[in-house]
Amino acid sequence: MMDITSTLARMEDYALAHKVPIINRESGQLLQQVAAACQPAAILEIGTAIGYSTLLLAANMNAGGSITTIELDENRLAVAKNFLACSDVQAQIQFIAGDAGTVVPGLAGKFDLVFIDAAKGQYLDYLHKVMDKLSSGAIVIADNVLFRGWVLDGQAAPRRFRTIVKRLQAYLDFVGNDCRFQTTIFPIGDGMAVSYYQGDD
Repeated sequence: MMDITSTLARMEDYALAHKVPIINRESGQLLQQVAAACQPAAILEIGTAIGYSTLLLAANMNAGGSITTIELDENRLAVAKNFLACSDVQAQIQFIAGDAGTVVPGLAGKFDLVFIDAAKGQYLDYLHKVMDKLSSGAIVIADNVLFRGWVLDGQAAPRRFRTIVKRLQAYLDFVGNDCRFQTTIFPIGDGMAVSYYQGDD
């Protein structure tokens, strides 16, 4: 069984050396706290990268739980598999290479926790596609929702980022106003939204 702390440290070093974006420590702590509190049995992660947040989630899920994690970049997914190869939860992790927008509709079962940390312009699309797969009381966590401070504070984003900003605003507007969700936005890292699903009733 691997030492999680040392593995996370090696992942941090790799991410820094290879310029791979991973969740920062403060946001990672919140992710772990939410997972530990709800003890999800089935987790969906959209955006594996090198498996850093996958490991954080795995360390805090239900003992018999499972994680389905999706990554578009096959090279990064291979790195994630290598990092997690010695993990005692490896057998509980299903790695899927592909575009989450295409993969998610074909997934079976219900999820107790969904972590979105992939293409920022697609967050709302991902959410819509996973809605019918959320268990009652499920939690949806989205990272980087404040995107450099441009999403909430009204600053004019550079032209090349305006579409992403508008789509993140649309995501926050949806989870903030749809009665099926109770959402809190945490101004840590690049912003994290934690949404509790109330079901369709």
